[in-house]
Amino acid sequence: MMRKYLFYIFVCLMSVGVLAACKTRKVVEATVSDLDGEWVVVEMNGRPLAAGENQPVMRLDILRRGLSGNAGCNRLMGQIEYDSDHRNIIRFLQVATTRMACPDMSVERAFLEALDKVARFEAVGEEAPVRRIALFGTKGEKLLELTKR
Repeated sequence: MMRKYLFYIFVCLMSVGVLAACKTRKVVEATVSDLDGEWVVVEMNGRPLAAGENQPVMRLDILRRGLSGNAGCNRLMGQIEYDSDHRNIIRFLQVATTRMACPDMSVERAFLEALDKVARFEAVGEEAPVRRIALFGTKGEKLLELTKR
């Protein structure tokens, strides 16, 4: 009789362990080197951007600490500031654009304002290598979501 109870306890504990293991997923953490490359903005300030909706494109050159691309209408250039000792902290400095006039500058203006507030980044999803990242402001608000091209 005692063996029967011990067996049930053992089975219950194993079941709980298996269920806990199924629920636990390893979250992929992005490093600064994961950011190297070309990224398309797919979400800005909580709003998805449709393909072709003047989607900003950023090229991040981590080694040279440079930023280039297209802000939606105008070409974009600037610098990246990060510290390898403080993971996921990043800032975009001295961001400048060309000064062409386009019919709709609203996406570009919102993008540049969001870029100016960025303080940190993290991977979105659980796949490696990192193909999607989110950029957050100092108050923890998600400003931009990017997908790697």
